Amino acid sequence: MAIIAYPAGLKVGMFDYELPDYTLRAISESTGSQQTRLLAPPRLALHMSSADPLSLADGAEWEVLIFQLRGGVNHLACHDIGKPAPRGTMRGTLTLNATAAAGATSLVITGGAGQASTTLLKGDWLQLGSGLTSQLVKVMADATANGSGVITVTIEPPLRIQYASSTAVTWDKPVAHFKRMGGANWGHMPGVLQKGFALNLLESWT
Repeated sequence: MAIIAYPAGLKVGMFDYELPDYTLRAISESTGSQQTRLLAPPRLALHMSSADPLSLADGAEWEVLIFQLRGGVNHLACHDIGKPAPRGTMRGTLTLNATAAAGATSLVITGGAGQASTTLLKGDWLQLGSGLTSQLVKVMADATANGSGVITVTIEPPLRIQYASSTAVTWDKPVAHFKRMGGANWGHMPGVLQKGFALNLLESWT
């Protein structure tokens, strides 16, 4: 099992996130009241397809990626190509300033004094840790760092595992790790790819 980096030269026409529902609902027929039980941790689904038509060279980038994923064996490390960096102004080397427990929806992050008064804004992505134990989270509310460059942000989804103080927090192209779901097919006419490529992926971790 390997982690495949997102190809920088991949020509993408559609890049759509989905948040599947992993809950069980019971609805009262008489009152309409609902009870909801969480069945699995939230995870992202990603649907991406090529821009058409493609040259044979651009099509080869897709072909290589599809084969590298080896069906559902290998992971694709992929960032949000529409939001590669935060809207907020916080940059530099970020780490957790305190341990974040499993289930937490709040993080205390430090960037040092050089990040005083910088911001993270709602909708920004952050990645905690690295590799298949990392987690991609979304900032839920605007926040501003204090004079020491420490910022407290609320996030979703809740943390799957505990992350220790000083764990790296990535803001530059933060990734989630995905596995391919289902097959892949494509077609061509001489010299130009006529039928595009598509991948359906689901976030996966260890």
